[in-house]
Amino acid sequence: MKYPPVKLNTKGFNKYQRGELWFTTEDLEMVEKLRESLREGDLVSIYSKDGHFLGQGYINLSAYYALKVLTTEATPINEVFFQRAFDRALNFRRKIYPHEKTFRLIFAEGDFLPGLIVDIFERVAVIQIHTRGMENLRELIIRALLKTYPLESLIFKNDFDKRKEENLPMYVEFHLKDPGELIQVTLDEIKFLVPLKKGQKTGLFLDQRENWRYVSKITSDLTVVDAFSYLGSFSHYSLKGGAKRSFLMERSAYAIDLALEIAKLNGWDDKVIPVEGDVLKLLKSPPVDGDLLVIDPPAFIKSRRDIEKGIRRYRELFYYAISFFRNKRGYLSLFSCSHFLSLADMKNLIIEILKKEKISSRLFHTFCQAPDHPINPSVKETEYLKGLAVEINSLRDFC
Repeated sequence: MKYPPVKLNTKGFNKYQRGELWFTTEDLEMVEKLRESLREGDLVSIYSKDGHFLGQGYINLSAYYALKVLTTEATPINEVFFQRAFDRALNFRRKIYPHEKTFRLIFAEGDFLPGLIVDIFERVAVIQIHTRGMENLRELIIRALLKTYPLESLIFKNDFDKRKEENLPMYVEFHLKDPGELIQVTLDEIKFLVPLKKGQKTGLFLDQRENWRYVSKITSDLTVVDAFSYLGSFSHYSLKGGAKRSFLMERSAYAIDLALEIAKLNGWDDKVIPVEGDVLKLLKSPPVDGDLLVIDPPAFIKSRRDIEKGIRRYRELFYYAISFFRNKRGYLSLFSCSHFLSLADMKNLIIEILKKEKISSRLFHTFCQAPDHPINPSVKETEYLKGLAVEINSLRDFC
């Protein structure tokens, strides 16, 4: 199947040979001519400067990354294409999570479908579309998804700021059955209420699944402080792991109320204590005490221009997190979901603070995103979630 041709220039072709899948207008030949003939989100066939076929993709010359590759094969981008892609993705998830009913089915470039996110919550699919090219293919996605997986409802949760970069409308829309605002799912025998309309991202941060499980292993008889708690997932896993109690530090009253409802569903509502407010301000003068502090903030670095400011915010947050254990022992689980803060940079920040404050400590575990959020080596942005577990032996008792 041939679509309107787009040629990569020498710079773009060199990027293609390195395996890159995103291209700017600086990587393309005859950009002004393309502006005259192509609409935002059009499917295109991609060629080298001298006319060799390279793949199929979509284009939006209004976006920074104007061209994204969908396949290196000369295949139509139709319902069959998406069904094959969804089948491959599902087979992979069944290998890594054979018994799970809640998981991420499609992780954009991690599954070679740029601009598309699909989370499965048992019989409900929550879909997010980031690009004009993928938005234009929405009906194909719906039909292929319904053939791939037995679903009762599909929700397009397209109300996030990233869509503004491609002039896309904001909306939340249901297909098939309307499941309402909340759906109940079970993970590791823990019942969760997932907010479909008012929740963050797709409703539940499934990329933290393995990290919830790890933290639950070390929480027996501990008091947990769950900062930036959202629905309190770290708290619920900690209580299942035998924690005495958990404090939820969160600025959203809606998220706290829902976390308390989840606690009630699981029979440990008497062990969950809300602490509503700005987390950084709360950590500067902690109103509660605990043995394990979990810090899972939103991304402080969303683009390259935010790097310097974002690193300052992470340094301040990590300092107050470490200072939480003033003159006592404890455990820290620190996270970042900013792609632009690497694990090495994060570790260096933490070690810098520990050394400056003369704190005796040990780093004993490295966290990363769950395997249903696979990393595409050709798209470094797909590697974003990282974290470190730290044992604080004693503040200002360096040895």
